[in-house]
Amino acid sequence: MKPFILPKNSPQGLQALLSGGLWNQWVRQGLVFDVPDIREAISYIRNKPESCRLFVKGPVEGTADTSPQGMNIRLFSDLHLATSFYEKLISKNLNSPLSGFAPFIDKENFAVGLPFPGDAEIPQLRRIFEPNRFRRLVEPMLGTIDYDQWRLQKSLTRHKLVAYKPGRRAVLKTKLKLRNLKEDIKVRKLFHLKVENRISIEKSKNLALAISHATENCAHFSTPSFVGTSPAMNIFGHEWVEGLHPDLKSSNIDETIQKIALALNEFHQIPLEISSHPPPQILMNEVEKIVEDLSELVPDLRFELLNLANQFIKMIPRLNLLPSVLSHGDLHRNQILLNQEKLYLLDFDRAGRGYACIDLGALMEDFSELGASEDLANQLATNYQKITKTKMTIEELQIGRVIACLRRSFQPFRSLSPNWPSETADYVDHCINLMKGFSNE
Repeated sequence: MKPFILPKNSPQGLQALLSGGLWNQWVRQGLVFDVPDIREAISYIRNKPESCRLFVKGPVEGTADTSPQGMNIRLFSDLHLATSFYEKLISKNLNSPLSGFAPFIDKENFAVGLPFPGDAEIPQLRRIFEPNRFRRLVEPMLGTIDYDQWRLQKSLTRHKLVAYKPGRRAVLKTKLKLRNLKEDIKVRKLFHLKVENRISIEKSKNLALAISHATENCAHFSTPSFVGTSPAMNIFGHEWVEGLHPDLKSSNIDETIQKIALALNEFHQIPLEISSHPPPQILMNEVEKIVEDLSELVPDLRFELLNLANQFIKMIPRLNLLPSVLSHGDLHRNQILLNQEKLYLLDFDRAGRGYACIDLGALMEDFSELGASEDLANQLATNYQKITKTKMTIEELQIGRVIACLRRSFQPFRSLSPNWPSETADYVDHCINLMKGFSNE
């Protein structure tokens, strides 16, 4: 396997893991499952000097009482940190016989492994894969269906792990089939279940419920219906909506862009008072932190990044003059679904009172694809500006676009692209080109 270029501040075991040698060694020792390609199997990575956290997804999807294969790996900078972390895991009894594996420590490489669904910060995650407990957890989400008249068919229950950020949240697509005990009637339900840690679950649940209620009568878009929470309040669910994400190469992309503009404008007009996004001063601090982290990741770009930051930070105070809107906060193509004539907006984890230009700029960046499809990005902005009550200046749009581009500049490394240094440089170059719009005004 081709060597993977790593930042200088990575823990020592990361190179051995990404080369495939360390994982294969663990496979031979019976500590982990086999995967065709370790890099492709890693669905989450967060790299810091003192530790690196990864999630390796296995090839087995799982059933009602068998979790999908997965392994949480932590790589540390020294043995003391690894041993201390391992001892805490063992004391919390996070092992699950469902996985077929056990927690382990590799003292030579300062590595600790914990089989999914074990997670120190999300203990309720294991309950999903315990049928008797899951039966009770999901009952409040079934609406008028109750177990006096219906039976949950365990053999037909399936959980698919859609997204997982260790220690923070897991998202599952859950398929249920229920059979009526008195009549020959069967019902299928598809849920989008979210399991979070105790710190964020209450806020996330309240936000999801508020958005669901506020958008139920919108004319130009829908959101998945909120279906309820588990008795322990650690899990909540939405209906699972089937559909397709916007295809930029589709023959009807012009019509799709118009629909998206209408939907986004309508969302921005909803008078929902919820928590606010960070003010411009905090946004300036975020930009400085992003630039600092990028400079550590790709030192050769330090000068360009510092120059970019110095110019861009001067522009951010303009946001103080703008009215707030209900902002999505993490908008991209995968947060939009098209189901025949219906358009859905998804995933409001970061919604709050914010700035319309941040949402629109982020979506423009997604459509632009680093400038390759700039005409589509401009078409989206033009359609939005035609219908919005509050027009945006070019500067406001550029602020939204640069923020989005900077935030996404880590994606090549996080997706373990073999060309991540040059791809990260492409993001920085694109940010610089966007900034030229300011100097040309």
